[in-house]
Parts: sequence; C-alpha cells; structure tokens
Amino acid sequence: MAVRSVVLIAGLITAGGSTALAQESEREGGGAASLELTDEVDLSAAPEDDEEQAAPWRGSEFVWRNVMSAASLDPSYELTWNPYYAMAFTFRARWWFDDIFNVGARLDVTRELTQADDTTFIDEALLEDLVISAGASKFYTIPVAGIDLSADLLLTTPTSKISQARTLVLGIGPGVSVGRTFDAIGPLRLSYHVRTTGLLHRYTTAERETPLIQGCGATEGGCDSFLNTGLRNVRFRVAHGVDVSWDPLEWFGVSVGFEHIVDWLHPIDGSDPRVTFETEPNTDERQRSAFGVELTFTPISSWQIGLGYETVSPQLKLDSTYENPFYNRYSTVYLDLRLEFDGLVAELTGEG
Repeated sequence: MAVRSVVLIAGLITAGGSTALAQESEREGGGAASLELTDEVDLSAAPEDDEEQAAPWRGSEFVWRNVMSAASLDPSYELTWNPYYAMAFTFRARWWFDDIFNVGARLDVTRELTQADDTTFIDEALLEDLVISAGASKFYTIPVAGIDLSADLLLTTPTSKISQARTLVLGIGPGVSVGRTFDAIGPLRLSYHVRTTGLLHRYTTAERETPLIQGCGATEGGCDSFLNTGLRNVRFRVAHGVDVSWDPLEWFGVSVGFEHIVDWLHPIDGSDPRVTFETEPNTDERQRSAFGVELTFTPISSWQIGLGYETVSPQLKLDSTYENPFYNRYSTVYLDLRLEFDGLVAELTGEG
C-alpha cells in the first residue's frame, strides 16, 4: 500500500461540511473562507514501488462519500436539533509525467438528504469549486536526514454558487511540504505543510443574485448598494499543519491530521461612519482549525474504504466563547468508497 497522508481538509470542507459552512457563512468572512479552502494535494504521498509508478494516471479516483454531522446523534446537543446527512461525489484526475512532476484536477458535487439550510431549491445538488493543481513530489531529499521536499500550486475557479456570490475570480495557492518516512512495522510518515493563498475578487464584499430594491438601475446610485451584503471577502490566507499516517498492514492504514488557518479580510473603508471610543481588537483577521482521523481499508487494489471523523472549528462560537477544536457543531463522521483507476485498469488487464 502506498503511504497515504491524511489530507483531511479537502473532504472536511468541500464534501462533508456544508452544514457547518452554511451556518458559518452567516458570519463575516466565514462561509467563503471555508468553501474556498480546497484540496491540499498530498504530493508527498506518491507511490514508491515501480509497479504503481508505471501508471501515469495513478492517484485518479472517484469517491462516493456518505457523511453526517456528529450532533445528529444527540438531539440535546443544542437548543434546536438540526440533523445533517449528505452524499458527496468527488472526481479526482491526476497525470504523472514522471516520478516527480504531475498535474491534477478535482471537482465535488454534494447533495444533502436531510432538510438543507443552504440551498435555493428542494433536493438541490451543489457543485463545488473546480481545483486545478500542478506539483513536484519529493523533488529533493535532504542528505543524512532523509527529509523529502514537495511543492505544488493550486488554482481555484469559482464554479460553486457561494464563490460566485463572493465574486471570486481566482484563487492562487502555492504550497510546500516536508516529510520523512520511517519503518515501524509498516511505513510511518510524518509531514508538515504550509500553503499561502491569494484570493482575487471583483468586489471586497459578497453580493446578492438580485437587488433588494427592484428598478434600482434607474436611480442615480444604481444597484450596487442593494446588491451588497456587507460580508467582507477573504483576500489572503495562510494554512499550515501536520499529518501522520501509518500503514501497519498492506490492506489497512490509519491517518491523523491537524491544520491551523488564518484569513485576512479586506479592510473596512476608512470613511466608515461608525465611531467608537473603546479600544477594539483587529477585526480584519479570522482564525480557525481543522482536525481529522481516518481508518483506511484496501480489500483489493481498485477499491478503498475510508471511515473517518473530521471537524472544522472557528476560533469563536456565536456567543464569542472559544470553540472546542476537536468536537463541536461542525464535526462530521463519514464513510468513503473510493474507486482507484490505476488499480481498476491493472485488474482489467490482468496486471493487478
């Protein structure tokens, strides 16, 4: 089994957390920041044996995810019980030019089966952002230490409704990772990654699909003030975290990851009429974290099963107290069925 780091933020944000994101989007900078946080491509987990490397499409897969919020199991967790269960379908394509350089793309579609809080139409499926990547996996290994370096670049395109509402034009996210693999009754990999992302928007705040006042186009000021929601967009993000994965058996592995994310919003206009004589903290910054753990089973080379727990945690609750970073209203449990195309082709051609 190839070493598989838990790049947990992708499924957590795009597939598993639409309830969390819908609720968090009510806060300034919250929802868009989450949905724009997309797949951290794990370039350090490239297959190491020659047989797997023979397939240039290795890493391409189709994922069917069943996800529910952990709070769905406890109606008394909050004053209002709001259960969440959804299915997500993820398409990941990757092409390797050699053992180092590769390109890829990812697209998710999510369909909530419980009563949705973040859709316009009943039984609506939500298309997430298309993410395109290019990377170099283990392009250099530090002598003696055995630490390998990887890098990639993510381009996020606004195919989701929330990114379009945020007027996102493009997200540009270069990232680097360092890691080392140890032999501990199977490969044990420790890695650290950091990514900076610049988010380009047409406007500094989100906008509505239609203005609040009809016929505003004929007024002197136009419709801009009636389209604006006042929720500021994220202009820059830094995310860094650690990943640990261990494959004690050929068919079984476990992975854990934790990430801290800091967002910087567009600043408030200096001519803002609101005045206060109290010392106010910086309101242009948002912080949150993400945590996940997964058990991975590979019964055959073409199929992989993932059973996991993930949560995204804003730093503060709605009442301004600190949120638990490991269990909160945004925590989810999921079951993944992953069809691995390199294994499927190998089985169909008799090479698996």
